Amino acid sequence: MNKKSEYTFEQQKQSQQKLQSIHQQCQIATKKIRQGLLEGGSIKMQNQEIMGIFNDIYKLTENPGKTQNSQNQIKVKSGESIEEQLINYFKGFLQEFITDIYQKFNEFKDEKESVLYIVSKTFHDYKAYSYWLYKMFSYLDIFAMPQINTNLSSTSLQLFKEGYFDKCNKLILNTILQFIQETRKNGILLNKQIKQLIQLFSVMGSNEVELKHTKEVGEYDYVCKKQQDASIFYREQFQSHLLQETQKYYKEEIDDKQKFTTPEFINWGNSIFKLELDMCIECYPKSQQAIENKLKMMLVKDQASRLINSPTGVGYMLQYDRTEELKQLFLYILRNKECICHLAKAYQNYFEQQGQIINNSIEQEQQQQKDGRQPHEAELYFTRILEIMEKAQNILKQQLYDEPEIQKSYSGAFMCVINKNEKSPMWLAIYTDIIIRSEKGVNEMETDKRLSKIVSLFQLLYQRDVFFRHYQKFLSNRLLNQQIQNLQLEKQLLQKFKGETGTNVLTQLSSMINDIEQSNRFASDQQISKNTKFDLNVFLLSQGCWPITTILDNIIKPPQIQNVLENYEKLYLVKHNGRILTWCLNMGQGELIYKIQTEKYYLNVNTIQMVAFLQFNKKDSFSIKDFLEMTKIDKIDLENSLIPFVCMKIISREKQDIEEFTDDNEVLKLNLGFSNRAKKMKLLPNQKMQPKRANKVKEQNQEELQQMEQLNKQREFVVDSQLVRLMKSKKTIKHHELLENCQSMISIFKPDVLFIKKRIENLIERDYIRRDEKDWNIYHYQN
Repeated sequence: MNKKSEYTFEQQKQSQQKLQSIHQQCQIATKKIRQGLLEGGSIKMQNQEIMGIFNDIYKLTENPGKTQNSQNQIKVKSGESIEEQLINYFKGFLQEFITDIYQKFNEFKDEKESVLYIVSKTFHDYKAYSYWLYKMFSYLDIFAMPQINTNLSSTSLQLFKEGYFDKCNKLILNTILQFIQETRKNGILLNKQIKQLIQLFSVMGSNEVELKHTKEVGEYDYVCKKQQDASIFYREQFQSHLLQETQKYYKEEIDDKQKFTTPEFINWGNSIFKLELDMCIECYPKSQQAIENKLKMMLVKDQASRLINSPTGVGYMLQYDRTEELKQLFLYILRNKECICHLAKAYQNYFEQQGQIINNSIEQEQQQQKDGRQPHEAELYFTRILEIMEKAQNILKQQLYDEPEIQKSYSGAFMCVINKNEKSPMWLAIYTDIIIRSEKGVNEMETDKRLSKIVSLFQLLYQRDVFFRHYQKFLSNRLLNQQIQNLQLEKQLLQKFKGETGTNVLTQLSSMINDIEQSNRFASDQQISKNTKFDLNVFLLSQGCWPITTILDNIIKPPQIQNVLENYEKLYLVKHNGRILTWCLNMGQGELIYKIQTEKYYLNVNTIQMVAFLQFNKKDSFSIKDFLEMTKIDKIDLENSLIPFVCMKIISREKQDIEEFTDDNEVLKLNLGFSNRAKKMKLLPNQKMQPKRANKVKEQNQEELQQMEQLNKQREFVVDSQLVRLMKSKKTIKHHELLENCQSMISIFKPDVLFIKKRIENLIERDYIRRDEKDWNIYHYQN
């Protein structure tokens, strides 16, 4: 035997002795560790013992940190290197511990509570045992383990998985699921130890872990370094089974709760969400999102339509003001935003029904107010509409948190209701007139609030052009009546309208207000000579801006009126040379002072009435023929003018008071014995003081047809202009795009598709646009 062989043999012998010494020390140390774990107290290990074993391992590996070639590596008798033998020691101690704890598990595997306790306890003990063993062999992680692409902690976990977990994982899983089911049935978390069992599934799939010890709480945990592998294992081996059992359990529970009212089901559902959330946070936080999604699907999405449309759902809650229940329903449905559409639809349907009730009954249900005034059907209609709109808006803000999709339903509901009523555009104009006339003495804040309500109603109209046609007439009457004239208020409302629609109509309305302002300025700037019998106020109206259909300028005026008008005209033309003034006598009003016997009466009349009645200054009686020749007033206008005097007994006639002037020779006499307690009387023509003409309805229908024809032409012009504008900008466009863009660009009315199609055909005939030769759904602009 040469020296080299003797040396190697001696080294092997020494190394074997040191290995045996290390093994013996480890046996003593592990015995103490196991004893401490058995007693359930803290592990009492002296740092010297741990460091002693660590140092022996460190020295035994010879020149740590340096590379050794295979020829110089020391082999023990088994043929393994020292490092391999030490690793086997580490594994052996762990496998011995695993064998013991698995044997204990087998003893109690048929007892559910025992399984829960034993697995939790043994897993905790194994982590503690592995940790202290790791501290003894930790140098191997630096020197030996990297060479086999692992570490001591990962080896520890892998041994536990193979020797323990893989053998009993199904039983562990079933035990966890049983406890979860019991928790769901009882409504409280029965045993928090299942968290320890679930942690097994969280780490068993990881190929690389680190074992850590938290001294403050005495906890030992495997920390995964590669979460992806662990997550896949957790989802496949635990979470999928959990979700499957969850679905099975709650399907039965939901079927059992079908008889619950909507509020009862929501309360139950909320309690389930809370319980499951607590369970997730406490035991399996990694599955929280998956559990929530499953519950949202089963308890919300699958039940939303039934809960919302049930007899105790949205309709019931709205009808009986169960606002808190509605709020809870909304918050419940909000868990799955896809289901908000069901709530929005039910909300819209309810208020559409309420609005339709008003549409159907408003004409039959006009109620007498306390002051005895019969409200106009327009006032009654929109007062009720605004009441349910306010209710809907309050619910939307307070209970439904201004949810955007329900806001659309709010607009859709009342848009549908109002536009189903063909009279809505006209009635809104009437309602606006009533509100503005009643605004005297109301504070600015309240006025602005009322105007905003009018605009909110206007926003819902499709036929806004029809509204403006009626609104213009009422505006004209208000502006020409100084007693109710309120220019600031009119401007304020127009400004609000401008934010909703930009049209030529608004320009016309603004011009009307501007005319009144200019008239007032001119009147204040000029010193007009006035006849003592007259107080003259003149409104200068721009032609084309005012709703004037007829101008009666050829009437023969009495000298008292003629002189004053000529004097005003001269003064005006001096300042505005070249302008043409045309007197609209049929639109003016005035006050006549009628003296008879010793009494004096103040008669509120229009200008034509004034012209006719002033003829009685010449004599006390005239025939109808005389009036027509002296004044050149049309017979129908003469009837409308003088019959109010007959009805008030100021003028007497042989025929009935409101009978037509069929006989031109009939004589009208001044009632010289007239007397009345009222000294101020309003004699302006009205329906009660007008003859019931046979052809009057036909005339009105003809006038309406003419107005609709004119309106239709205006609409054609609006659509044509938008179509041409689109074609100019696009040059080439598809049919459906042209329709959609045109509809979106028009706000003054809502054109239907058929109307736009007809206008497209008309533009094609007029060579503004042409169809593509190959594809008729494409249009090209003709330059």
